[in-house]
Amino acid sequence: MKKVTIAITFLVIAFSLSLAQRTVPTARTKVVSAKTVSGLPAGKKYEVDLTRKGTIYNLAADVDYSRVRVRTAKGEMSMADLLKKTGKTMTGKVRVGMTSDIRSQKLGLARLGGGRLNFNCEGLLCSCSGDDDCNDMFTTGGCGDIAVCDERGCWCLRI
Repeated sequence: MKKVTIAITFLVIAFSLSLAQRTVPTARTKVVSAKTVSGLPAGKKYEVDLTRKGTIYNLAADVDYSRVRVRTAKGEMSMADLLKKTGKTMTGKVRVGMTSDIRSQKLGLARLGGGRLNFNCEGLLCSCSGDDDCNDMFTTGGCGDIAVCDERGCWCLRI
């Protein structure tokens, strides 16, 4: 009888511990096509809401960025203006989200130039290439809230 009681106690403890494990929620992805943006009424813009964590927006390569509005805790601006602040030209699909959401993603980015881990921060912009470099950049605290990625790498804006 003692063995059964001990076995049941261990099972209850193991079950309780498995229920108590905290799961990290993953960000949901919203795919935004050029058709979605161009189909909006004249004067209306597609809204990318970065005031709450949990969503990464995947913008198609042919989206008109001037018709996409980005809302952050610090204000609103068009996606075209946001990208202009980076000083970079985006190619292909672009991911936009909060740094805390994008850093949890496996982006499939290859490190440019090989060698050691690195990222670069100058002015408002930090940039990286390669998953390890980008994860390092996102977790060191040097980034702002907004991250933008394309197939070449990621940039975070310190605004």
